[in-house]
Amino acid sequence: MRRFRAGVTKAVAVVGLGICSIAVAGQDAVAGEGEIGGPDGSGWYVSLGAGISASSDLKQAGRNRDDTCYPDDDCGHLAGGRPTGYRWFYDLHADSGTAVELAVGRLFGDMRLEVGLMQRRSAVAQAFAGITYLDGSPLVAATASAYESTSNASTDDLTVRSLSVNVYRDFPLAYGITPYLGAGVGMSSAELSGIYYEGRYRCRPGVPCDNPGQYDGLQHVDLSEIVPSGHVHAGVDVDLGSGIRIGVKLTYNRVGDIDGLHGYSEHKVPGLTSYTRISEIERWSLLLGAKYLLDGG
Repeated sequence: MRRFRAGVTKAVAVVGLGICSIAVAGQDAVAGEGEIGGPDGSGWYVSLGAGISASSDLKQAGRNRDDTCYPDDDCGHLAGGRPTGYRWFYDLHADSGTAVELAVGRLFGDMRLEVGLMQRRSAVAQAFAGITYLDGSPLVAATASAYESTSNASTDDLTVRSLSVNVYRDFPLAYGITPYLGAGVGMSSAELSGIYYEGRYRCRPGVPCDNPGQYDGLQHVDLSEIVPSGHVHAGVDVDLGSGIRIGVKLTYNRVGDIDGLHGYSEHKVPGLTSYTRISEIERWSLLLGAKYLLDGG
């Protein structure tokens, strides 16, 4: 929660400072201009936006209770000569992706209350960061082993669908230009698809060994969860008349961690499961959008 608040505070400072200074400087320019919406400046509107999204690096961490001492490891330093489990870590690098948003809102003068549905999707590449035993001690390679192994790990896409309630403050300027700031909270369906791991063993060339396939492992799962999310917005609209506004909006989203417990489709330990957590899910979205005011313009 502390990290969540720090991310939101940072986003407010980054995206809000410039817009605030422009809006405050331009307040005198709106004196005498007509209200948008109904006679009291109220009214309903719908909006639609689309654009690009970007993400900071995510973290993936997992663990299991696998007590196998694999033949290319030296487990002599462990109590009983066997591990009690393993921990592993990956850095996840998200590519630029797509973002779309549909919202319904109501104007209250210079304030707006809005319910929005937003989807952001991008491909995610996985980079191995480390592995330890469950107690945190490092793995030690065997100095002489008849076995050798290869492993392959990857991920596919990160998709976040958010339903949020947002409050906006408009700062109308001259010529129908309206910068604004906003913030909101909601719930998000976050999914990292195609989490894949495969480990294969074989005998070293020219060295006989006993049944290397017994140590193979395979897991291919999707990880998803409904989690809380926070949103900070900054943007600017231009009034085209006839109840139509177009504009750009920059949005920062912080999404809670997603985690889950999954089995293996192939493993030496029957019925083994592993726990996986994806954390530090922070995303920026830049949208080009349009609003249609339903109560006049």
